Amino acid sequence: MNTNNKKQYKRCDFEKIIKEYLKQARFKLEHELTGTREAMNTIAKEKTKEFIMTMDRGLNEQERNYLSSMIVSTMYQSFCYGYGIGKVEGKNENRVLPGATY
Repeated sequence: MNTNNKKQYKRCDFEKIIKEYLKQARFKLEHELTGTREAMNTIAKEKTKEFIMTMDRGLNEQERNYLSSMIVSTMYQSFCYGYGIGKVEGKNENRVLPGATY
């Protein structure tokens, strides 16, 4: 097996592992970590209010809900990736660096 194929193989394994951890994190967030989920919703509502004040522009209820849901979804995604990367780092005792080839 040449080096290029070996890197591709490791990358494929890494992607499979991280996808599995992302699923685990999503499940935990949806079913076990209700306090965390509620905190994210509260923070999103606060950030929406800050946005309205900063932009000095009112938003109707539908726009506020949309902005708040976008903020929540990015927080969920960040949580899931943080969880997954933390699990990978814990398993192999190495840091996962952005842009690194595995």
